[in-house]
Amino acid sequence: MMRQLRQNTAVVLWIVIIAFVGLIVIEWGGDFSGQSNPTQTDNVGVINGREITIQEFRRALQNAASQQRASSGEEVEQADLVKQVWNALVNELLVSHEIERLGIQVTDSEIALLTREQPPPAVQQQEVFQTDGQFDPIKYQQFLYEAVNNKNEAYTNFILQIEALQEQQWRSFKLQQLLRETVQVSPPEVRQFYAEKNEKVEVEYLFASGNTVTDEEVEVGEADIRAYYEEHQHEYQHPEQVRLSHVSLAKVATAEDSLKIGEEIAKLHQEITDGADFAELAGIVSEDPASAAKGGDLGIFGRGRMVASFEEVAFALQPGQVSEPVQTQFGWHIIKVEERLEEDGEEKVRARHILLRFEASRQTEEALYERIQAFRTAAQRDGFAAAAQAMGLEVATTDYLKEGELVQALDKNTAWVVNFFLASEVGTISREVETDRGFWVAMLDQRRSEGVAPLAEMQQYLERIVKRDKKAEMAGKQLGAVRQQVQSGVDLQEAAKAANLEVRRLEPFSRADYVPGIGRKNAFVGTAFRLAKGELSDIVTSGQGAYLLRLVDKTAVDEAKFTEEQAQTESELLVQRQNEALQVWFTQLYETAQIEDNRHHFFTF
Repeated sequence: MMRQLRQNTAVVLWIVIIAFVGLIVIEWGGDFSGQSNPTQTDNVGVINGREITIQEFRRALQNAASQQRASSGEEVEQADLVKQVWNALVNELLVSHEIERLGIQVTDSEIALLTREQPPPAVQQQEVFQTDGQFDPIKYQQFLYEAVNNKNEAYTNFILQIEALQEQQWRSFKLQQLLRETVQVSPPEVRQFYAEKNEKVEVEYLFASGNTVTDEEVEVGEADIRAYYEEHQHEYQHPEQVRLSHVSLAKVATAEDSLKIGEEIAKLHQEITDGADFAELAGIVSEDPASAAKGGDLGIFGRGRMVASFEEVAFALQPGQVSEPVQTQFGWHIIKVEERLEEDGEEKVRARHILLRFEASRQTEEALYERIQAFRTAAQRDGFAAAAQAMGLEVATTDYLKEGELVQALDKNTAWVVNFFLASEVGTISREVETDRGFWVAMLDQRRSEGVAPLAEMQQYLERIVKRDKKAEMAGKQLGAVRQQVQSGVDLQEAAKAANLEVRRLEPFSRADYVPGIGRKNAFVGTAFRLAKGELSDIVTSGQGAYLLRLVDKTAVDEAKFTEEQAQTESELLVQRQNEALQVWFTQLYETAQIEDNRHHFFTF
């Protein structure tokens, strides 16, 4: 037991240090050194005055990578970890700061009781405290007894770490309880909550799609657009934003690269002709990772599953036969058919392949890097646009981007460059960046403060929205005519048929349900619950079109059942409201915090 506890000491220690983050130290060989930092700061961030050093953040990255690798068996992309660890550390520090501010304490007796009776999951999961894979309280109590009586230093340190973890988690629990106690629910609220889930309606309805109205039938003027914009200005609020220009060079194989790949595939084909094992060679050299791991095996497939040029050759081969090199848009292939068969009357083959992709060579990539370096130097000297024009490069421009947003045209891990420019002056040029797709350099074109997007920027979008709504209103006029006929005595089915519309009926649904084809808690659902049995609704419009409803039946709340389930419903509603309150509290905590994010100086994400 002693040896196992010594091995587990580091594990528990790190759980204590970063319990909120949930990261466990296991040594891992990932490189989390980040990019070079051109600034003087050594801090990845500052949260309410608490500095997060680059060393601390790298350790947290290693811990997170270790945990995820241990749990999933897969390597984790650093950019994702940078986001996850940052969010976890921010959350931890904000909560810890609030615990200190409120003076929340845990007594020694509470810690001792918890350590004795409720060891944390991280301790219960240690094999030394388990029997048949389950936590064994007897083994744990035996350990505590030996630790107290033998006064072994290693045992004592282990217990101290457990107590530190218990203290931190219990203080967090007390904070949550303090916040939860501020939430109460009244009997009418409980009754309404129960009704929303249990009162049900059954409706039949007609739907007239706005798509049946042509663009020519709808007239949208400047006054319409402006009126909509002014009514919905609150929806177009934006935080501080930046707009970038960028130049990129794609990693594309040159004619010389393609020729060399063709020569390589020819050599591989000769090796196979000379007797090399196809599956073994595929496992070593094929650039199709999914099949290479299986000796190039593609399984059984019929016609229409592969690209035409690949399929044509594969279905022309006999079992055991190997093709000449075949070119597709993916690269060069060598195909070997293992078996020809027929399933349900369809001709199929089981085949293997070796793939060499058309990819830029190292020499080509080096030339691209030298070119992007030359462009950046020229851009700093002559200006971004002038340098691009002189070198025959295309400049692309982004929309306005906010903190943490991606430059989709460049790469998935580009939030860092947006954050970098938010802290930079207009005209600042980024470093040269290499991705799997190529090389790029960006420049800060414009920045704007928090505010409302101007009408000119929203013009085209708003025109589409206004046009859509007008089409729905026009579709509603068709339903208005049907409604008048029904009110005058015509049967709904007959009136709908005459208008070339279909009467649809829904299964009974509650206010809380998602209604297939309709949605949740919208105008349609609200209207349905306001109708009396047999009553026809007014026309209800949405972005997609217009509806006419008639209530078929309504199932009222079973009051006896409500009385029986009232306590359970109250508990359910209380938990929901408490969780909502916790979320609101944390959102406010985050919005009022002083957060300085310097990750863009150290990492790409």
